[in-house]
Amino acid sequence: MNKSILFLFALIASQSGWAQAPNIPVIPVVPAAKAKANLPKLITARKQVKPATINPVTTGQENLMARSKIPMEPGVNEIIQVAVGHLNRIVTPYLEPKITTSSPATTEIRDNVLYIGSTEESPLTLFITEKGSEEQALSLTLIPRKIPPREIFLRLKNNSSTQVLHSKRAEKWERSQPYISTIEKLFKNLALGELPSGYRFMQSSVEVHPKCRQTGLKFMFDSGQIVAGHNLIVHIGVIENTSPDPIEFIESTCGNWDVAAVSSFPKIALNPGELTEVYVAKKRHYKKEIKVKRPSLLLGYK
Repeated sequence: MNKSILFLFALIASQSGWAQAPNIPVIPVVPAAKAKANLPKLITARKQVKPATINPVTTGQENLMARSKIPMEPGVNEIIQVAVGHLNRIVTPYLEPKITTSSPATTEIRDNVLYIGSTEESPLTLFITEKGSEEQALSLTLIPRKIPPREIFLRLKNNSSTQVLHSKRAEKWERSQPYISTIEKLFKNLALGELPSGYRFMQSSVEVHPKCRQTGLKFMFDSGQIVAGHNLIVHIGVIENTSPDPIEFIESTCGNWDVAAVSSFPKIALNPGELTEVYVAKKRHYKKEIKVKRPSLLLGYK
């Protein structure tokens, strides 16, 4: 009975409370997925960009390579650190290097490479020259240190020294075979688009162009090439048949007192309008002989 009275009292109290409260609109229930559908995405935190890390090993190797290439100038001494108790490798710019030193060190020459080692930490001084020529010398002071074996590349600074080196290599190639074989191999290499050892390109000059004259053929050396060795220099030009008839190129039409040999490739007989390359090899350092005539004694006797 008491429970029924309490329930009735609670029901009356709740109805009286609702009657005094203001009207509150009913908010419909929306699923969470639809409620967040049109909301912008949250801005994520910016990723911190890590600074580029420098590999000390790679940097050390690059610096070591830079220090291993030494620009040389004749007459100027260069001080270089080398390994003590190990062989060091020095690549010289000479074809056949020769060393002169009074220092107690182990030395060996292979081609253009010098191997040198010392068991003492006292400085080593040496001069490097081209074998058979004392025109220029490279001066080095080697300081032995407790470091790994080094490979050092010596480079010449000026172009004149480089030209001397090319000339020495060309001279060795030219003298490694008979004169006729040198001419034949020289023309063959040029026809194949190759340069013999020590040969290099030179700037073309109108004053030194070969004088070739043959009826019906046009010789063009203005836009040609000049390849120079030690004793030989080759002028490369183009021949065009400007006549209405086939013509065979005659090499002697390019002959002169300083011309060693003449050839053409790929053709020697040209049809009208055809082109071919022409090679005129001249002798370098060749001076025209001045002939002095001797009067005959018989001219005075009649």
